[in-house]
Amino acid sequence: MIKRFLAVIFGAVLFAIIVPIGYYLTFDQFPIDGFKGIILVAGGGMALGAVLGAMFPRVFGYIFEMFFDL
Repeated sequence: MIKRFLAVIFGAVLFAIIVPIGYYLTFDQFPIDGFKGIILVAGGGMALGAVLGAMFPRVFGYIFEMFFDL
């Protein structure tokens, strides 16, 4: 149970960082100008990462351990 919860948290944080950067590099702007657009895209990435972390806890656990092995 705790591994799944940690995978959800890690997935949410990871996707909250990756999705806005990828969105900006792809479209050169956010859907709403300013800080609200960044928060909107980061929130969507956080929700996506949390769902994927809950569905695939072993994958996100493996990635999490890779970060600590460096």
